[in-house]
Amino acid sequence: MAPAPDRSRVKAQLAKTRATLATAGIPYAWLDAEILVAHVLQSSRERLHSHPERLLTASQRRRLSRLTARRAARVPVPYLTGEREFYGHMLTVTPGLRTHPAARRIIDLGTGSGAVAIAVAKAAPRVRIVARDVSAPALRVAARNIARFRLRGRITTVKGDLLRGALPADLILANLPYISEAQRRVRPRELKYEPALALDGGGDGLSLIRTALTLAPAVVKPGGALLFECDPAQTRRLVRLALRQWPSAGVTVHKDLARRDRVVRIQT
Repeated sequence: MAPAPDRSRVKAQLAKTRATLATAGIPYAWLDAEILVAHVLQSSRERLHSHPERLLTASQRRRLSRLTARRAARVPVPYLTGEREFYGHMLTVTPGLRTHPAARRIIDLGTGSGAVAIAVAKAAPRVRIVARDVSAPALRVAARNIARFRLRGRITTVKGDLLRGALPADLILANLPYISEAQRRVRPRELKYEPALALDGGGDGLSLIRTALTLAPAVVKPGGALLFECDPAQTRRLVRLALRQWPSAGVTVHKDLARRDRVVRIQT
C-alpha cells in the first residue's frame, strides 16, 4: 500500500530523515537530512523549504531510505552524494571571482576529487585553476571529474607537496587535512572511510596548514587572498598564525552551513 500523500511530501520526509539521524547520534542531523533530501530530488536546500509540499516518488523515497541508513552507519555525507555542500560557501566568501576583468589564477590546494576547483570554475568562467595534491590516486579521480565537466582547458592538475614549486596565484583555496590525533581517536567510525593521507593534520591538526602558511608568501600575489578550511576549534589559532605571517592582512572567519566557524580568509 502506498503511503499517504502527506507522508510522501518533502516536509514529512525531512522530519523522518532528521529523526532517524538524530536517533543514531549524528551531529547536525537537520543539516544532513536537508542535504540528503535535496540530493535525492536533485534540488537545492532552499527549494526544500520553499516547496515543502512537493511529493517524493516511491523510487526517491527508497533511495532516501538507503542513504539515510548509510549515514546513520557513519558513512560521510560527501561519500553518499558525491559532493560537499560547503564548497558553495567557499565561493560566497571569495569576492570578485565573477566580475574580475582579467583571467585570475587560482590554486586549489589539497584538491582531492577536484570538487572545489570544479565548483569555482563553473561559477567564475574567467579564472584558471591549478588543482594541486600530493596524492596521485586523488589526482586521477580529480582528472576524471574535470573531464566529466568539460573543464580540462581551465583546470590543470599538478602533483606537488603543498605550495613548493608553485607559480604565483591571485587566490589560494586550501582544504588540507586538519584532523588532530585526539579527533582521530574519538571519531573512528567516520574516519575509517577516509584515506589516512587525507586526514592526518599532525598532533594539533594544523601541521600542514602551518607549513602552507609559511610557504604562501612566495606564491600569493600582492593583494591576493587565501582561504583555509579548518576545524571550528582551530580558527583562533589559525587567525594568529595568519597574522604572524601577514601582520597587516585582513583576516576574517566565516561559518559553514551548520553555523560553525569553518573558513579563515586572509586578504593580503
